[in-house]
Amino acid sequence: MYTQFPHHSSRPVSNEQRVYDHLLASVRTESPQEVLHRFQSLFLGTSSYPDVAIQQAINGIVKSTTKQEDFSLFLNRCCYILVNSWQIQFDCRYAISSLIELLGQASSMPASLGRTQTKTRLRLLVKHFAKSTHFQRLRRFADFINPSALTSGQQPLVTLLQRYPYLYKHCLVSQGDSQEHQQVIHHAQTQAQQKFELDLSLYMTDLLKRNTKKSGSVIQTVGQPNMDNGQIIQPVHNPTLLSDSELRSSLKHFVGKVDARNTHLDLAKQFVMQQQSMVPTYKRFKNDFYEYLVSSIDSKFGQCRFNNQLHQCLRDMFPESNNREMNDFLMVRTCQQILNFLVIESRHKPKHWIFMDLINNVGSTSTVSLVLKVVLVCKKIKPYLEKRFAILFNHYESQKQSSVQWLVHCFEKLNLAWCSQFGKFDYSYVSVL
Repeated sequence: MYTQFPHHSSRPVSNEQRVYDHLLASVRTESPQEVLHRFQSLFLGTSSYPDVAIQQAINGIVKSTTKQEDFSLFLNRCCYILVNSWQIQFDCRYAISSLIELLGQASSMPASLGRTQTKTRLRLLVKHFAKSTHFQRLRRFADFINPSALTSGQQPLVTLLQRYPYLYKHCLVSQGDSQEHQQVIHHAQTQAQQKFELDLSLYMTDLLKRNTKKSGSVIQTVGQPNMDNGQIIQPVHNPTLLSDSELRSSLKHFVGKVDARNTHLDLAKQFVMQQQSMVPTYKRFKNDFYEYLVSSIDSKFGQCRFNNQLHQCLRDMFPESNNREMNDFLMVRTCQQILNFLVIESRHKPKHWIFMDLINNVGSTSTVSLVLKVVLVCKKIKPYLEKRFAILFNHYESQKQSSVQWLVHCFEKLNLAWCSQFGKFDYSYVSVL
């Protein structure tokens, strides 16, 4: 049975605001099931809605809508009014997935079948919303807030989103989302990042202890727990989806010496200092930047075609600025264009064959190292790189994990790269492992 909420008419209120206020009142006072029933009746027309004023408001919105995007923004806001309330109540979070399932059903429901013209148009508008990027982001958030208990290669990539805090903002927040929702995502990102950094530090410290014991001729049998003074020490689990050996080698690559003398960070600092000391023209900077980047690329692969492609990409960038003095603006724009070239340009231009070519020929560790080198030279573009990876994630989110293991490994290794370069723990000791 529906609860009737009072309507205040002391000031003019838009139809959209009437619906927002109505949904907010219902989600605050009713159970998720009751609210879902309201939503289904109101937007899918599965039954008559008892609140005539709200039904008239919906009819008015439908009749005045001339652009699908306007209605999608309205419906998206309606959804988030419910989602924002449910996500902060643990026992109500299931309703977020139920809401997504409800909207997903709209795409297979007939639009007419004896319905009025307004209701037919409403259902068409909802069907289009269910195919929009707004709905994709809502569905992604539902999978994020209610992760599957299954960890199988048959699960879609989107079920791994919780593992990658650097993707949260770009995959779960859109322009116009409420401040409350943005704060929830920011808080979740901070917590997930801190947890992963701590888990990784504990695991690597445990590896170091085990390595020290082995070097002291204390060899543990595989499968047996570690013993210390008669007490069982529980092993620390690998916090990544990489094998133990791949985790160690990747982290060593990110923090260790890459040319017998310098780490990635050393080389980046040297490059920046060199550029600052001579203040080159933009053309000279591009030539130096090219040398800096290709120095870490396998020569056999680079000489085939990659080096020429990279050099051509840089040569074509902002030629009108070639004789100008290098500055921060050109640095940021150049690094952005390089990341477009190396990873992916945009959701509308999702070609990433250079990225695939790199992974297939030099491997995911060296590929992540290459983009890391760009970020270490210009830390301002770190969020820009994260967005490139988010575009890749969204592009493949419905694919089975087993079919995109190459991409999963890249996400895992970017996690390691970020921890090693921007986290609060020191991993320089991994060179002895």
